[in-house]
Amino acid sequence: MMRAAALATVALLAGCASPVVTRIDSAAPAPLPAAASFTLVEAPGDLAPAHRQASQLVSTALSQRGWRVAETGDYLLWVSLADRPATAALQAGDDTGKPVAVIGPAHDRKTERGCARRDYRLGVRLTHRVTGEDAYSGSGAEFHCKALLDESLPHLVTAALGGLDGAPGPQMVERKGVR
Repeated sequence: MMRAAALATVALLAGCASPVVTRIDSAAPAPLPAAASFTLVEAPGDLAPAHRQASQLVSTALSQRGWRVAETGDYLLWVSLADRPATAALQAGDDTGKPVAVIGPAHDRKTERGCARRDYRLGVRLTHRVTGEDAYSGSGAEFHCKALLDESLPHLVTAALGGLDGAPGPQMVERKGVR
């Protein structure tokens, strides 16, 4: 009996020690300039500290790529952040409320390895200020059992902005880290 309990404990710990899988999706209808200006669009209301941190990290990452912050930038930058239970799926619905697409899947063996209690998701959207057209959208999401959101944020920012380098589309990447 003790041996079975010990094996179960080892199996649980091994699940949390497996690689972190980052789910990435990005789209860029047309190539973006190597350097442009952007204005960060603040969400209405009092933002959570994690959302302010995410917005700052995204702005810094864009600045490191040669983009610059401006009061009336060429592009409007929208940053969204979600922390949800991993067992809940996010779905988009039509005008009647009928689900039409899964935005964020609930955890399963295809989208995570080992345990999954939380799903952290960062979304980035650049909209052309003059035309209102989407110029870029990217997201990064990870399932975690022990890691905190602020530990995952730098990786999510890199994932969400990865399509700016010319490889848009869905992909999954693995990295070593705390699950």
